[in-house]
Amino acid sequence: QSVGLGPADSLMVRYTPVALAWTIVLVTTGGCRVARRDWPRLLIVSLVGLSSHAVASVYGFAYVPAGIGGLIFATPPLFIALLAVPMPGERLSLSIVLGLVLAIFGTILLICDNLTSTILDKSYLWGILLMLLACFAWAIYSVTGKVISERYGPLPMTAMSTVIATVPMLALASRHTIDTLHGMTLQQWLQVLFLSGCSTFIAMLAWTYASAKLPATKTASSMYLIPVIAVLSGVLFLHEALTWSTMFGGLCIVMGVAVAQFGPRPHFVGENQADA
Repeated sequence: QSVGLGPADSLMVRYTPVALAWTIVLVTTGGCRVARRDWPRLLIVSLVGLSSHAVASVYGFAYVPAGIGGLIFATPPLFIALLAVPMPGERLSLSIVLGLVLAIFGTILLICDNLTSTILDKSYLWGILLMLLACFAWAIYSVTGKVISERYGPLPMTAMSTVIATVPMLALASRHTIDTLHGMTLQQWLQVLFLSGCSTFIAMLAWTYASAKLPATKTASSMYLIPVIAVLSGVLFLHEALTWSTMFGGLCIVMGVAVAQFGPRPHFVGENQADA
């Protein structure tokens, strides 16, 4: 995700133009009116959910291969199930516990598979932790943002959360950021254009729209495509090694998420109560 620019500059170059574009959309459509009672939820969605997800994932991918990161990115449905546990009338079911155990076991396998080459450098382990933090933040975004999206619509929800989430990212700018912009190649600009236009603008809007129209369990199921695409892309385009332990560890993570998601589980926020 850093497209050779470094995590901090990559975030700045990727999110700033998207935030400006969404600001224009909000101003021209008048879609930035939010009731006072919904501002705390919107701030949680934007800052704790989206902003933390963006920062943690970009820094995590700086230390973790794309294939490994993609396998870990299958875990948000598991975190969504865990977030639902504290809700009134819900409980920690056996399927969630079993799914969590499988996912932890799979993550340990991924760590052990790469530990020999990183025994003196803890950056790989930090990368794994950052990726897990990013997935947990995305679960917060998905669960908490569903109600906002249902009340105000997917487009205003995506626009407002992206603009608010970009504000703390501006603190990552340094005196070297301008030099980075001047030194970017055409290939890097095309990569940033793809990340900003497709991954940040279109994909975010599509996800928010789907989350508002479909049950959370169905939208979360689409995330099973992430590890498949990520592993294949890492092997084909980045020439990353694909070991048996990596495949088995990834399978354990996906199985753990599936067990937690499709076993007896609690309802998600906003799934059956639009005015939660």
